[in-house]
Amino acid sequence: MKVKFGISTDITLFNPMNINMVKYLFLSFSFLVVVSCNAQTDLETFKVDEIVSENIIEKSAKETEPIYGLLSYRLEDIQNYRLGSVGLSAYSISNGYNYSNNNLALIVNNYQENKYLGFILNLVKEEDGKGVTDFLIKTYGKPENRQADKNSLASFWDVSSESKWIFLLQTQEPSQDGKKYKNVKVFVVKKGTRVDNSTDSTVFSILESFNLAYPKD
Repeated sequence: MKVKFGISTDITLFNPMNINMVKYLFLSFSFLVVVSCNAQTDLETFKVDEIVSENIIEKSAKETEPIYGLLSYRLEDIQNYRLGSVGLSAYSISNGYNYSNNNLALIVNNYQENKYLGFILNLVKEEDGKGVTDFLIKTYGKPENRQADKNSLASFWDVSSESKWIFLLQTQEPSQDGKKYKNVKVFVVKKGTRVDNSTDSTVFSILESFNLAYPKD
């Protein structure tokens, strides 16, 4: 009596052509994964004073940032961007307000010249906020922490080598049903930028305004 164990001994399974096909499929899949990750535009590659592309402007909405009055273009597809090694994701807080979401805006000097001055990144997804905070510390070193309210954090980096200021505000915010979530807001602006995008030297710079709101220890 012959017993079959259900394991094929067909040598065609070990045919070099089949092995090569498996390798090809594996490499193709790996390539697609890499391409998918790299498809996100890195905000670190944007250069100060460069003109924001018409393609971005056409897909954006004009928005004036409420704290410093910065003119910007709000980007709808935040998942198409990343900050260094940190991929950004579309995310909203359940029962949140219209600002309770991950969002991104590119700052410009005005809506005529559209010179890039930096970006405003608002993150309500805790993993994204932590990832961006860790990336900034790893890339630019320990920040200058400022006085802030309880359950809040205000940090500042003066990146002279790249002529930019980085501000990070971390706060606790409520949803409409009273639940709290951690909100991380990052401002990256050209060094010397003034409130309301003003060119008047008597108007506070963003840093001077930040110093008033969040004094040094």
